[in-house]
Amino acid sequence: MAELIVGPLMDVTISKVISVANEQLNLAVGFRQELKRFHETLKMIQGVLQYAEQKGMIGRPDLKPWLEGLRSKAEEADDVMDEIAYENLRYKVAQMWEKVSYFFTLSNRLAFRLKIACRVKNLNLELADLNKTARGLGLQDILASKHPEHIETQQTDSSISDPSKIVGRETKVLEVVESLIDSSNDQPLLVVSIVGMGGIGKTTVAKLVCNNEKIRSHFFKIMWVCVSENFNLKRILIEMLQDFGENVSADVNQDIVVHKIQEKLREKNFLLILDDVWNEDWQKWESLRSCLLGIGLNVGSRVLVTTRNENVASIMGTLSEHMHHLEKLTDEDCWSIIKQRAFVSSSFSSELEGIGRDIASKCRGLAFVANVIGGSLCDNTEKDDWLSIRDNSEVWGSIEEANGVLRVLQLSFNRLPIPALKQCFAFCSIFPKDVVMEKEMLIQLWMAEGFLQPSSKRYMEMEDIGDRYFNALSSYSLFQDVERDSYGSIITCKMNDLIHDLAQSVSKSQTLILEDGSRRNIPANIQHLNVISDKGMKTTKLGDAPKKLHTLFSQIDVFHSMSTNLRKVRVLSFYGADIDELLAFLGKMKHLRFLDVSRTRIKELPKFITKLYHLQTFRFMNCGEIKRPLKGIWSLVNLRHIYFNDEKLMPAGIGGLTCLKTLQLFVVGQQEGHQIEELRCLSQLRGKLKIRNLGMVRDKEEAMGARLFEKDAIQELQLVFGEESNSGEESNGDEEFNSGEDRCEHDEDILEGLQPHSNLKGLIIEYYCGKSCPSWMSKIENSLKNLVFMSLYQCLWLEKIPSLSVNIEANVEIKCCKKLKSIVYSSLRKLIIEDCEELVKVEAEPVAMNSLKEVHIKRCDKLKIFLMISKLQSIEILTLEDCKKLKTIGNNA
Repeated sequence: MAELIVGPLMDVTISKVISVANEQLNLAVGFRQELKRFHETLKMIQGVLQYAEQKGMIGRPDLKPWLEGLRSKAEEADDVMDEIAYENLRYKVAQMWEKVSYFFTLSNRLAFRLKIACRVKNLNLELADLNKTARGLGLQDILASKHPEHIETQQTDSSISDPSKIVGRETKVLEVVESLIDSSNDQPLLVVSIVGMGGIGKTTVAKLVCNNEKIRSHFFKIMWVCVSENFNLKRILIEMLQDFGENVSADVNQDIVVHKIQEKLREKNFLLILDDVWNEDWQKWESLRSCLLGIGLNVGSRVLVTTRNENVASIMGTLSEHMHHLEKLTDEDCWSIIKQRAFVSSSFSSELEGIGRDIASKCRGLAFVANVIGGSLCDNTEKDDWLSIRDNSEVWGSIEEANGVLRVLQLSFNRLPIPALKQCFAFCSIFPKDVVMEKEMLIQLWMAEGFLQPSSKRYMEMEDIGDRYFNALSSYSLFQDVERDSYGSIITCKMNDLIHDLAQSVSKSQTLILEDGSRRNIPANIQHLNVISDKGMKTTKLGDAPKKLHTLFSQIDVFHSMSTNLRKVRVLSFYGADIDELLAFLGKMKHLRFLDVSRTRIKELPKFITKLYHLQTFRFMNCGEIKRPLKGIWSLVNLRHIYFNDEKLMPAGIGGLTCLKTLQLFVVGQQEGHQIEELRCLSQLRGKLKIRNLGMVRDKEEAMGARLFEKDAIQELQLVFGEESNSGEESNGDEEFNSGEDRCEHDEDILEGLQPHSNLKGLIIEYYCGKSCPSWMSKIENSLKNLVFMSLYQCLWLEKIPSLSVNIEANVEIKCCKKLKSIVYSSLRKLIIEDCEELVKVEAEPVAMNSLKEVHIKRCDKLKIFLMISKLQSIEILTLEDCKKLKTIGNNA
């Protein structure tokens, strides 16, 4: 593991040294020279390390002590640079408050500089000794080569529509489908199983079955649960309920979960997929089966199981005619997969094809292996690279052994082009198997760990570097099962079990997951720790935290047993943890960059959080016990991402966080620090932004102060003018207006001043009381040319809207616009209209594009006319409900 860890860490450290040396010109006497010497020594040692890697010397036993020593000093150097940066930030914040006392500027800072100068000097001596030792070991220093600054990656889609997913499995998919919909079998809760070795494609076949049109129309509800090695009845039931969109906590009573599922599936049939089942305990299956028999319609409901073990399928009651064994693919099938993955945008020679077919024959019919190998060669036409994979006899010769597939997958890992990319991949082993990983959070975690360092020559935001790394790992098939939002952006992914095994194998000396309550000592070298509690693990059963710990995920209160060793932690996540307070030592965690206290019972956000000057990401979602917002948020000068969904917890003065990129909710108020002009300087905002209480904005000029038209990275903008009361009636502070006309003019002015950037993809307007739309919406095809989703909801006074000439791929929803009389559309894909009481006519412009595919119109009592474009109108789905006066459905030719 040393070669994996030290290289990237040295890169990070060197970057920090350069930054600090350039910024700090007036440190203690001799400190600048020590930093310069420190920088030169680090670069020299990095060159030695790269030489050892290039010559294949890293595995030598005699190098292990030297590598461990180098790793230790690199970590210490990283901490020192971090402390220097923290002190600079502390001084910067103090200056902002104009509270820099004479004592602080001269005495304290001088003492700090002298202390740091001494530490850097000692590090220089120790690094010099390491360099001397390296020469004695036969290592020579070379000029440290630059790793690629730009990683070319293909936008991959790991969804089931990828043709490589169905190579050689078409017949088997149809066989499973027929087993599931077979009406001749009236067995209650019939079990159908897909059996095969790891990597052969069981999960892929199951997904193809779920997407089959016959299956989707036959079953009322399809639910998917990844079971894996832990067959936990309560967890399976909770995940079934979550499939209905229910928000369920882990401590909920099991009987309540079953009852809620019963309510959802009353007299309805369902298909439950239990993926990757290992359980051979008959009683555990019977416990689940008895629960399922009381849910929904027994006769006609089905369970589809994927497992490596035929005995598991038999225990679960699978009859022989419903047990489907997956055979290995042919060499031709494996070559088809490799070809599709490797040559995404390039052609290939007959010579490469010959080598590729040789590689395919070595895949032993395993679709997963072919997929990963193909991904590792994506758009690579270098003959030597293909030969190096084909001719690796040591790896291919072991594929039939217990860990043989893992060795083949190691080839893909070894081909990752830069050390930081290997670091990012290895870090993912901190998540348990089958966990859905949120892309944004994953990148924020990588950033907090220091893996996303911008190049000195080509500046990129760390989030953009992380996005490239994520795409690279996806293109190498190390991330799979990606889910996308309505704008086509990847939001989540998973790791195949075998890929997770690979991540664990390359990070086992650094990463540990504790999943039970048994007492065990945590090894001193562990840097990333995840404490998972299913059975109420007690704090007393955990020992002290390792002194080098950088990452801590915990679902229990570890403050009292671990607090003394948490000062070097960069990532602290208590998501869903059973804690009710944050102890004061948290304010001393100078290195902390990621803090998540979501779904906890904490009652306040303590003031000392504002001393975490390095903090980049702060999450406090669903914290119902907190009553007041955090004060002094402005001092978190490095904060880039903040997540909260409780309006009363929005901090005042958020406009001072000029590095902020994620702010999903902003609540307008009249008190200082809550006005909409707080958004003015947040020019780097990206993703989704919801602005509530726009009725509180005084006028158009104040609205323009938010400068939304400059924020080119915002993807979705939700503008909410009023608040929804408990009765469901809309309220927008009518007491502020003398008449309805005043209210109407006010809202029209405000919306006029909130013009977004033309890059916007989604626009949602709610509780707007204007009669017309703003001028920037009159020619929406020009002002919002990238828009693919628009929603108007509860715009009660809106009488007219411009022609819906949006985008041929756009979806438009218009709901509860009571006074809207007509709608004209020109180009869009999907149109939904509901509860528009005065709507009389929906028509297409004569010159409209023939792009509309789907129309749903419901509860529009006065609708009389619905005119399509022409006879060529290509509507595939048309739903008309409770439109009692509709008389004309025709063509606007």
